[in-house]
Amino acid sequence: MKQNKQNNNSFMKIDMKKIYPHIIAILVFFIVSAVYFSPVIQGKKLFQSDMMNYYGVVKSTDDYKKSTGESVSWTDAIFSGMPSYQISGPSTNNIFNTISSPLKLWGFELDLGVMFLYMLGFYVFCIALGLSPWIGILSGIAFALASYNIIIIEVGHITKAWAMAMMSPIFGAMLLVFKKKYLSGGVLFCVALGLQLTFNHIQITYYTMLAGIIMGLVYFVYAIKEKQVKQFFLSFLTLIAASLIAILPLSANLMLNSEYVSHTMRGGSDLTIVPKGEKQTNNVKGLTIDYAFSWSYGIGESLSILIPDARGGGSSDQRYEANAENRIKTIQTTQPLQQGNQNINQIYNQYVASSYWGEQPFTAGTMYFGAIIIFLALLGFLLIKGANFWWLLLATILSFILSWGNNALWINQWLFENLPFYNKFRTPSMALVLANVTLIIAGVLGLKAFFSKDISIKKKQKALYISGALLGGITILCAIFPSLFANFSSSKDALFEQVLGTPFIDALIQDRKDLFSSDAFRSFVFIALAFITLFLYLSNKIKKEYIVLLALIVFVLVDLWSVDKRYLTDNNFKQKQDFTLYPTSADENIYAINKERNINHYRVMNLSVNTFNDATTSYFHPSIGGYHGAKLQRYQDIIDFYLANPNYKQKDLTDTTLLRNNPLRQFYNMYQGQVSANMGVLNMLDAKYLIVPSQNGPMALYNPEALGAAWFVPQIKWADNANEEILLLDNFNPKQEAIVDIKFKDIIKNVDNNSYKDTNATIVFERDEFNNPEYLKYTTNSTTDQIMICSEIYYNEDWKAYIDGKETPYFRADYILRGIIVPKGKHVIEFKLVSPTYKVFNFVSLVGSILVVLFVLLAIFYPYIKKRKNDEKNI
Repeated sequence: MKQNKQNNNSFMKIDMKKIYPHIIAILVFFIVSAVYFSPVIQGKKLFQSDMMNYYGVVKSTDDYKKSTGESVSWTDAIFSGMPSYQISGPSTNNIFNTISSPLKLWGFELDLGVMFLYMLGFYVFCIALGLSPWIGILSGIAFALASYNIIIIEVGHITKAWAMAMMSPIFGAMLLVFKKKYLSGGVLFCVALGLQLTFNHIQITYYTMLAGIIMGLVYFVYAIKEKQVKQFFLSFLTLIAASLIAILPLSANLMLNSEYVSHTMRGGSDLTIVPKGEKQTNNVKGLTIDYAFSWSYGIGESLSILIPDARGGGSSDQRYEANAENRIKTIQTTQPLQQGNQNINQIYNQYVASSYWGEQPFTAGTMYFGAIIIFLALLGFLLIKGANFWWLLLATILSFILSWGNNALWINQWLFENLPFYNKFRTPSMALVLANVTLIIAGVLGLKAFFSKDISIKKKQKALYISGALLGGITILCAIFPSLFANFSSSKDALFEQVLGTPFIDALIQDRKDLFSSDAFRSFVFIALAFITLFLYLSNKIKKEYIVLLALIVFVLVDLWSVDKRYLTDNNFKQKQDFTLYPTSADENIYAINKERNINHYRVMNLSVNTFNDATTSYFHPSIGGYHGAKLQRYQDIIDFYLANPNYKQKDLTDTTLLRNNPLRQFYNMYQGQVSANMGVLNMLDAKYLIVPSQNGPMALYNPEALGAAWFVPQIKWADNANEEILLLDNFNPKQEAIVDIKFKDIIKNVDNNSYKDTNATIVFERDEFNNPEYLKYTTNSTTDQIMICSEIYYNEDWKAYIDGKETPYFRADYILRGIIVPKGKHVIEFKLVSPTYKVFNFVSLVGSILVVLFVLLAIFYPYIKKRKNDEKNI
C-alpha cells in the first residue's frame, strides 16, 4: 500500500531539472528578439511596405467588425470587390488560430514575435530529436538571423515567415515517426502542419511537402533494404492520420481558398488571346512561365549563402551606402559634362541606390545563411550517414535547382510543366528557404555526430579538415582573386554607362569587387573561428561540449547579426503616429462631393500611385486598383486589356455621344499615351473619381458618366466565348448594351423583342447601416421587364440573388459584372453572400479542432498512464 501511495504521488510529477534548460532557451530567444527589435519595446513600429498595403485593404472590413462584431468574406476595398479569404477571412472554428497567438507573442506577431517563432520552431526540432538545448539554441539563432528571414520581416511578408518557422518542426516530427515514436511524432506533426496551413502561405507548404516526400521515399528505400517495410507503412499511416486531423480544423479555410483559387490568376485564364502589344503564349491553368520565373536566382548568385555580397546586397544595403565614395567622386567629376546642373544625389538615387547586380530584376537583400552554418553543414554531410544524409542532400539540391528558375530551364521548364501545382507559384528564389532549413539540420546533426563517442577521432578530424580546407580555401581565394569567381558586370550597366559615363562604370565595378572581397575575407574569418573551436575540442584543449556550443552561438550571432543590420536597422522603426494614413486634399474633395450630392456608391481609380500595386487608396475609398497576389483572373484580364495596357487607345474619344465636358475625358485627352484606360470599363465599374498627380499634389476629378450601383440596359450583345466577351468591351457604351456570354441565354428570356425599354424605370441603391460588404439592396420600379446590370464583381460561388425574398438566377455581364432580369412593377432586389461551403465546413472545422485537442491530451497523458499501469503490475 505504501509503495502504491508513492506511485500515485509520483504520477504527473514534473522534473524541474529537465524543464530549466527549456525555460532558459525561451528566455534567450526572447532576449535576442527583444534586443534586435528594441525600438518596438520602446513603443515604435517597424515600417513594412507590404503591411501598409494590408492596412489599406482591411480598413473597411475591420471597421465593419468593430461596429458589428462580425467578420466578413468579401471586401469592396480593392479591385472593385473580391473575396477576402486570403486577406482577413471569416472567423472559423480553427483551434490553430488559438494556439498560434501565444507562439507569436500576441501583440508582437509582426516583428519581434516572428523572430521568436523562428527560434522556437528550430528549438522544438532539436529537442524532439534528442539534441541538447545548447544545439537547439544555436540552430534557432542561426535560422532566425539568416538574412532573408530578417528581410522578409522588414518588407512585411509575415505569413511567409510564420509558415517558414514551422518547416523544421514538421521535419522533426516526421523523423520521430520514422524512428517509431508514433504518438509523440504524430502529435507534433499534426500541430506543426496545422499551424503552417493556418499561416496560409501555400508556396512554403509546397516546398515543405516536396522535402517531406523526398524524406519519405529515402526512408522507404532504407526500409526495404533493412526489411522494415511493415514499420515504414505504420509510420506512413501515422503521418497520413496526423495530416487528416491537422487539416480538419482548417476545412472551412481550405475549401474556401480552393474554391477561390480556381477563379484567380493561379487558376488560369479563359482567354486564348492576349492584349494588344503582348506576345502570344500558350494558355495554361496557372501562371505563365515567364511571369512565374521573373525572380530567378542566378547560379553564381548562390554563392551568397556563404559570402553575403556575392552579388551585392539590395535596395536597402546600409554598408553599400557607406562605401559609395568611389562612385560619388566619379559622378561629381564626370557628370557636369553630361547632365549640366542636375543634382548629383538625384542621379545617384535614381540609378545606383541598390548594390545588387545579380540576375533578378531587383531584390531587397541577399540570401546569406552564414559562413559557420555552411561550414557545419558540410561537416555534417561528411559525418552523418544513412537516410538522413540522403534526404537532406537531395532536398538541398532540389532547393537550389528550383531557385534558379529560368537560369536552369533545362530542368525547371520540365518541372514547371509536369510537377503537380508547381505552375501556381512565382518567385523561384524563394525555394532557397528549404535549403536554409536543410543545411541547418545537416549542421546540427553533424554536431551531434561530432560530439558522439560512436565515431572515431580520426574520422572527425578528417571531416573537420576537409570542411575547413574546402570552405576556407574558397573564401580566401574569393578574397584574394575575386575576378576568378565573377566579372562584376550587370545587364543594367549599359543604362548606367549611358547616363553616368564609362568612368562611373569602372568605379562601380571596383566597388563591387571591394565589397565582394571584404565579405569573402569576413566569411573566411568566421569559418576559421569555428574550425579552431572544434579543433581545440578534438585536441582536448576544450573539454566541455557546452563551451564549444556557446562559442559557436556567439560566433553565429555576431556573423548573422552584423549582416542583418545592413538591412533592418533602428532606422526602419518609426513612431506609431507616422504610420497613420491621412487623407489628401483629393480624398477630402471626394468626401465633400459625396456629401453634397448624397452619393452612396462610388469607386476611385488613383493614378497618383502605382494603381495596381498599391492598396493605400483602399484605406479611404473603394478602389478600382489595389494590391494582392491572387486577384480574380477575369479582373486581371480587364486590367491587362483596358485599364493598364500602354498599347490600348480609346477610339473616337472626342466624337463620343457621351458627355464631352467630362473632366475625366479632358484629362484622358491631355495625357494620351500616358493614361491607357477604356472609358466604358471605368464607367461600368462606377469610377466616379480619378485621382491624378499635379504640381500641388494629388487632384480628384469627378466623372459624371459613372453608372452608379446599377442601371438598366435596353439590349444585350451576345458573345460566343471569353475572347469575344472581352473584345466587345472595346469602345462599347455600357449604358446602352450589355455583353453576355451565350451560355447564360437560358436565364435571359425574349431578349430580342424590345420589351426591355422603359425610359422612366428607376433603381434606388440602399446602403446598409454599417456598410456591410456582404449585402446589397436595390429597389426598382418599371412598367416592363428590365435587364439590370450591377457594378459589382460576378462571383457566383458565394453570392445569391433574391427578388422580393425569392432566390433568382443571375448572370455574368460585361465580362466581370453581375446582371439580373427584373420583372415589371416595384421590386426589392438583394444580393447576399451566402456560402454553402463555409456553412458546411465550419462545422467540420469544429469537429477537427476537438479531435486535435483530444490527440494532444492523449500524447500528454498516455506516457503517465502507461507508467502507472507498469508500476501497478510490479507491485
